[in-house]
This record gives sequence, C-alpha cells and structure tokens, in this order.
Amino acid sequence: MSVLSTAAGAVKNWWWFIIKGLLFLTAGVAVLVRPLEGYVGLSLLFSLVILAVGITQVAFAVSNRAHLKGWGWSLASGILDIAIGIYLYMYPLVTMATLPYFVGFWLLLRAFYLMGFAMDLGDAKVSGWGWLLTGGILVAIGAFLVLYYPVAGAVSIVAASGAAFLVGGVVNIFLAFKLKGVHQKVQALA
Repeated sequence: MSVLSTAAGAVKNWWWFIIKGLLFLTAGVAVLVRPLEGYVGLSLLFSLVILAVGITQVAFAVSNRAHLKGWGWSLASGILDIAIGIYLYMYPLVTMATLPYFVGFWLLLRAFYLMGFAMDLGDAKVSGWGWLLTGGILVAIGAFLVLYYPVAGAVSIVAASGAAFLVGGVVNIFLAFKLKGVHQKVQALA
C-alpha cells in the first residue's frame, strides 16, 4: 500500500462529520427554539444526540482503522459517547438532576477532541486548521459556562448548551469539508 492510498483512505469517510455536524445543529436549534420546555426535553434530546454522535464516531473510526493513525482514540471516544447516551436515556430523573454537569463535561470532551484533530491537521499542513482549533476553543468556553452556572436556572443552561451545540455543528461540518479537500488532493496525486 502506498503512502498516497493510505492518506486517501484515512479521510474517505469525511461525510460522517457532516452527519455529526447536522446532529449538533439540530440539537442546538431545538434547544434554543424551545427553551421553556424544561429539562425533560433537553435531557431526552441530549441523550439521543450523544448516542447518535457516538454511533457516527465509532463508524468513522472503524471504517478508517487501517488508515487513521490513532484510530483507537476515536473509537474509544465514540464508545464512551454511546455508553453515556444509553445511560442518560435509561435514567431520565438522574439525567435531569445532573444535566448541567453531563452537558458541560461532554461538551468539554468534544472540544478537546476537536482541538486535537485541529492540531493533527496543522501537523499535516492542512490550511484552515486554525478555524477548527478556534471552534474547539469556543465549544470549550461554552462547556465551561455550562459548568460554571449550573444553579443559574434552566434558561441559562439551555442557552449555553444550545450555543455550544451550534458551534459544535458548524465546526464538525467545517472539518468534514477540510477532510474532503484533503481526500480530493490525495486522489488527484494518486
């Protein structure tokens, strides 16, 4: 296997990030449009979004395992998301009581994942990696706001969560198109 075919294979399923981005955007819009629905709706939505994001993360990791350096971290991140999503869905009362902490820490983990991916793109000299890093930092700021103000009430948590979901969606879609560009460039060289 040549270096070019390895690189092309590593980003062949770039479109999974579009799906993840659309899930994030849908969650963000839903949370912001219906802020007074309360914790029940947010906890159910949050558990389903985490579960779906985990499934897409596992699918991306498994489909790229032969080509993606460190694919195990991506797989572990997806499995953790699936486990958290199932747990939150099965125990909605626990979820409602601890929702700000789950949202905050989960968004923080997603932010670190995005920042790490940005650094990998930077190492590979992919242009625009700084925007992805900035997006990851913005998601982290949103996560810290959720964690810092857990008692401030449902509206502030809902607003901060919705904003962080929207930023996460945009950043994942941006990442997808960056990976698509890398894939096309490598294909052209092959």
